Amino acid sequence: MPEPLTGRSTRSTESLLLVVVFIWAANASLVKFGISGIAIVDFNSIRFVIAAAILVFIHIARSSWKRVPQQDWWKLIGLGIIAHGFYQLAYLLGLKNTTVGNSAIILSTSPLWTVFFSAMIHKDKVPRQAWLGSGISLGGIILIVIGTGVRIEFSGDALLGDVLSLVAALLWALSTTLQKSFLRNYSATQLSTVLICVGAVVWTCAAVPSFFQVGWGSIGRSYYAAAFGSGAVSTAASTVLWAVGIKNLGPRKTANFNNLVPTLAFVFAYIILGEEIFPLQVLGAGITLVGVWLARR
Repeated sequence: MPEPLTGRSTRSTESLLLVVVFIWAANASLVKFGISGIAIVDFNSIRFVIAAAILVFIHIARSSWKRVPQQDWWKLIGLGIIAHGFYQLAYLLGLKNTTVGNSAIILSTSPLWTVFFSAMIHKDKVPRQAWLGSGISLGGIILIVIGTGVRIEFSGDALLGDVLSLVAALLWALSTTLQKSFLRNYSATQLSTVLICVGAVVWTCAAVPSFFQVGWGSIGRSYYAAAFGSGAVSTAASTVLWAVGIKNLGPRKTANFNNLVPTLAFVFAYIILGEEIFPLQVLGAGITLVGVWLARR
């Protein structure tokens, strides 16, 4: 069993998770720009291959690989397919078939599902304050989405996308919860390397049909730069830091930081893409911060 964290260690881990929040918030605008010049499947393939190459290089340089028993390999491959295959597919197809507002709100339920899975799988005791804080955070995120003026609807036309977005939220929560067991035996870097490599294989296979049809030479360097940056920082580095959070704080408290991503995403969208900020978004951001503060205690 890992030793309990001191207050200083807890704050250090939370600081790392805040770095992840900033990276993922900025990554939303980076990906939005990148997929405007490269097809989504190809973009994902590039960034996952880059992330896998970086993490494999780190392990080769550090020589810190721990032998993985055969029975664990199958479990890790399955977890990698859930975390970086099925989740990404459900998210992208959900976003394609529903509105941006619906998708954002439904995906923001992921921390709540993580609390549920942690209680079911790991028998974690969930304080009432954690449920309250997560609920308040979700309310703040809803205000952020409404504040953008995007369309929110729950008609039959958007039902398929809503269901797929809910599946994506469940898959991300499940993958976050399942990592806890593996992190007892493997380092955060090694676990992330395996999972990212699985994602790279999945997305490369998905990109094969279109690979020879894409005019790679006609794509601007800035789009390649977006894919490289997203792969190296958002996919590789952040996945490792997220695993560190799960290992040190547990799935529930780590997932709670995910609520901060939409709060900062609209700020980065204003800085990078020039999108307007509305008063209701600022109010929603404040409410979300209060909810996250309550849930982390």
